[in-house]
Amino acid sequence: MELLFESRLEILNVEGRLYFFQVKPEISEAPVLEPDSFVDGAGVSIYGTVLYDGGRYRMWYQAWPKDWRGGDVDLVGYAESDDGISWVKPRLHLVEYGPQPNNLCDLGFHSPSVFIDPLAPSAYRYRATGYTAPGRLGAGVHVMKRGYYTAHSADGLHWELDQGFPQWESGDVITSIYHPGQQRAIVSLKFNPQVLGFRRRSIWQAELKGGSYSEAWSALVPDAYDDVCAMARGYSSGDYYGMGMMPAGKGTVGFLWRFWHNLPRTAGFGAGIFGSVDVSLVYQPEPRGRWLHRPGREDFISHEEVPWGNCGVYTASCAVEVGDEQRLYITGTRHTHAWSLDEQWRKDEKRHTQLIEDGLARIGFVRWPKDRLFGFRADPEGVLELDLGKISEPKELWLNFSTAARGSVRVELPGIAGYSLTDALPLQGDALSRPVAWRGGTIIFPQQGRVRARLYLDCAQVFAYELRPARD
Repeated sequence: MELLFESRLEILNVEGRLYFFQVKPEISEAPVLEPDSFVDGAGVSIYGTVLYDGGRYRMWYQAWPKDWRGGDVDLVGYAESDDGISWVKPRLHLVEYGPQPNNLCDLGFHSPSVFIDPLAPSAYRYRATGYTAPGRLGAGVHVMKRGYYTAHSADGLHWELDQGFPQWESGDVITSIYHPGQQRAIVSLKFNPQVLGFRRRSIWQAELKGGSYSEAWSALVPDAYDDVCAMARGYSSGDYYGMGMMPAGKGTVGFLWRFWHNLPRTAGFGAGIFGSVDVSLVYQPEPRGRWLHRPGREDFISHEEVPWGNCGVYTASCAVEVGDEQRLYITGTRHTHAWSLDEQWRKDEKRHTQLIEDGLARIGFVRWPKDRLFGFRADPEGVLELDLGKISEPKELWLNFSTAARGSVRVELPGIAGYSLTDALPLQGDALSRPVAWRGGTIIFPQQGRVRARLYLDCAQVFAYELRPARD
């Protein structure tokens, strides 16, 4: 469905006492994946992906081994689940590491993202992006240079690099998803340009179309208001550590990892390295369009709210549908970013040992009702006017909404006979998806010119809408 983010161009007018709001997700009370083997005994991070594929949930995650000596790793763990809560780590016999067979696949990336490309040949059905460099723990033998790489697989377990050199320069966090509404894959990469006096982590993007990846372009750069938000929380400055994504109709939702810096900054490099990470929502109305923040940039997930890892929170590359809800897997850390390092990025051996014993990170999830990330609330009454565009074949307008006991949503199509407010049948109750109806039925027949819809909300909320081909 088309989520009703406040800055959508389809919103023509807002009248009355109608207010935009953001939903708070429910956070799992406990992690669903923990460090419990040699290959991930120091921590498990959803610097990775969860997909529903072949009747099961499949997870690719960053594994931090028990003998971790410091620095980033390129070991990719694999797990499976029937319900997305109870996970099994199968013995894959693909990567020799540690004293026993393990669940490592041979992807060999840091920040590994996996997506399914429905338009690709079978050998390329699974695609992956990640960061690696020669000689890193878990890196493939064919890696020749530091950078962001891409890979492909027929089964999601046995991987081949697309090429032996980086697809994009720079390194660290990279996420990618396939967007069915846009028939392309979207890649979000971390770059570190100079912004407001020092280097800041920023979001750049690229795409995969027709089997080829594009060059990267600047998509979302921290600004002065991010520093205001940081200082309001007791930090010194802020930037963007990475971003998960979710297709939403024609648009895309971003789960932006906002890194709040404590002083001091790293000597030489100049970037903030100490602090915590929260998640906020951003929205892109159209392919390659501008990313828009929610007004006020409030947290979607605050690290303090994660009971099993309340020092930093990071998300999977994408959300996944589970019945009538959407679920986003998250990493919760038990120590702040760079906790075991000094300002010169040098390891403190005592703290590093404690970090391994405590477990660097665990994986859980947040969830919310399907297509209900944000919406408009009438208190008590208001009107939301939408541009439905040109309707050249019979359609139905479906809404995601809820009402108070005596509230309602009624819809008129101005200037079209039979679709007036007096013809509208009230929608009541709570529905993730229900068609709008008038006395003559639910079908909107082809019209000349663009069609407008005026939604009259009485003690009601509306979250999303969709034009669907009319049912027989």
